Amino acid sequence: MKPDDTFEAKFFQVICLTLILFFVVDVNTQAADITDGMIGYWPLDGNAKDMSGNNYHGELDGKVKWEANGRINGGARFDGKGSHIKVAQKDLMPKTLEFTVVTWINGHKAQDWAAVVSARGTAKQAYWMGYRPDDTLAYVWNNDSKETWDWQGSIKIPEDTWALIAVAIGKTKATAYAYTAATKKLAIAENKIAHIEQAPSNFVFGKDDCCGQRFYQGILDEVMMFERTLNKDEIIRLATIGLNVESKNKLATSWGQIKEVHGSN
Repeated sequence: MKPDDTFEAKFFQVICLTLILFFVVDVNTQAADITDGMIGYWPLDGNAKDMSGNNYHGELDGKVKWEANGRINGGARFDGKGSHIKVAQKDLMPKTLEFTVVTWINGHKAQDWAAVVSARGTAKQAYWMGYRPDDTLAYVWNNDSKETWDWQGSIKIPEDTWALIAVAIGKTKATAYAYTAATKKLAIAENKIAHIEQAPSNFVFGKDDCCGQRFYQGILDEVMMFERTLNKDEIIRLATIGLNVESKNKLATSWGQIKEVHGSN
């Protein structure tokens, strides 16, 4: 081998190692950054504890059942007849313009306008993420504005299959996401309206405290809440790879690669 060939081979190895190191560092940075602005993280693995370190723990109504086979470890099953989880009723009141709620679901609405997550404790400064009568994903914001909950043209919520759904609210638009695990497809819709700062309170999983019976029926798992607007890449990451959370009290929770077997039904 010529000296020049040896030099070129070593140079090529150095370049390759540098690129690999850059990729590893970049992936780890992204995994850490996605937790920025996290308000709460409820894995729902046999309890309703908030594992973000912020201690916004949930309280069961006694009718929620624990499932061994959730999307990630266990999950919580709601009967569609009133079972729900109240979350830090006196303490959780994020005052924010940017807001994102993400969760895995496997079920469907028991009634029209059923809520997956809702917060009706601060008069019109309410929050709600759930089902419109046409089974599309909508939300409540802007002092209960019809432009939010009566949003036309959103995406269909997958029924009785594992799906990660999210609504990411920003200053000039809100984006609805639904990732179906079985098909590995992500549906997206944008509601291009201005949003204002709100301070919702009295959060509940599985029902809406407004206007009669509005219950979710099925399994919820891995509920997450952020005081910022998650983007498409972050939603895809949560749906396909996972999340590392290092909470304020140094409790570490790691998500591994999601097993395909969980997405088979």
